[in-house]
Amino acid sequence: MQLQQIFLPLIACLILACSKGDAEENTISTDDLNKVIAEKILAKTNTIRKSEGLDNLIQDDEMDVLATLHSENMINFDFFSHTDHQGKSPSNRADDLNYAWTRIAENIAYTPWFENVTGCGDTRSAESIAECVVEGWKNSPGHFANMIGDFKELGVGVVFTKDSVAYFTQVFRTR
Repeated sequence: MQLQQIFLPLIACLILACSKGDAEENTISTDDLNKVIAEKILAKTNTIRKSEGLDNLIQDDEMDVLATLHSENMINFDFFSHTDHQGKSPSNRADDLNYAWTRIAENIAYTPWFENVTGCGDTRSAESIAECVVEGWKNSPGHFANMIGDFKELGVGVVFTKDSVAYFTQVFRTR
């Protein structure tokens, strides 16, 4: 899909305030929207864990920082991988920030904030974009294994590109 096909409808939608998301989402800042999306991803991940008879993951500020930094780096350095632009793994990045861990894992994804995303439909609300990304992870054996793994804490980083593509990182941790 060409950038113009994504960007022009988004501009028109912003000008006309025609988003199908909640009215509240039309008035909140980008940082607040990212936080709402991250909270929904945590809640949806915990719903999956509950269906598997597992305890909820606890939101963790350190892991939020680690996840957000990775999402930002994927955008700023133009890559999509668990290994970052410096060749570092999630555990290396946690060590660099002096974050304690005994087990650590990571899920990544990206999807556009757009009206017709293949497999997801309209992703222009916090609810729908969170549902899209979590369902994608749920349907991927490796990502799903992390979601139901032996972890206690979760951090979520959500960052948008200038052309409205959201990059997501989940970092799971047990200390």
